[in-house]
Amino acid sequence: MVEDDGKASRRLRVVAAVLVGAAVLLILSAVGHSASAPPAVAPAPSPGPGSGCERLPYRAAVRQVGAAIVFPEVSYAIDRTGDRPRIDLSGSYRGDLPEERRIAVITRPDPASYDSSPGHRPGDGHYYYQRELRVDREARCWSAVSFGGVYSGSAGLAWQVYFALVPADFGVTSVSARNHVDEGVLASLEILASFTVQT
Repeated sequence: MVEDDGKASRRLRVVAAVLVGAAVLLILSAVGHSASAPPAVAPAPSPGPGSGCERLPYRAAVRQVGAAIVFPEVSYAIDRTGDRPRIDLSGSYRGDLPEERRIAVITRPDPASYDSSPGHRPGDGHYYYQRELRVDREARCWSAVSFGGVYSGSAGLAWQVYFALVPADFGVTSVSARNHVDEGVLASLEILASFTVQT
């Protein structure tokens, strides 16, 4: 009988040790899991208008001029394969663009910069109409593809780029045959933003 009590006592101690060991493993497992599990995070807010716009390699420092339409992001790429660098622009905008109006891209080769020609000519300081922005009104995105140098060897110039609110027929009625925009015409336009692209 005493022998049976000793066996029972040993079994009880073994069972107790197994239960304590299992409890310790469960506790350690729970602690380890909570330490390695990522913290609960609120879902990111859904992207707002313009957040899905194409982003090109370089960012431009934009100077906002008008308040009607704002350009929070302007990015650009430069294709330097020829002797006339080509510039692509892309970005987002906020504000309402009236149906009968367009946003023109007008550029000016900075006279304080010099091209890569043998004579290192300075920028001529004239204003040139390049094109209208292609605008996606729903996504609040825009782009302007492949514009740039007005003459061979214009690599190296700094281009001042202006976004101007213009009538739909601006490219036909207000621009010369060489895409030149008279300073008087430019002064009559609502400039929305400007920035510089160094080629």
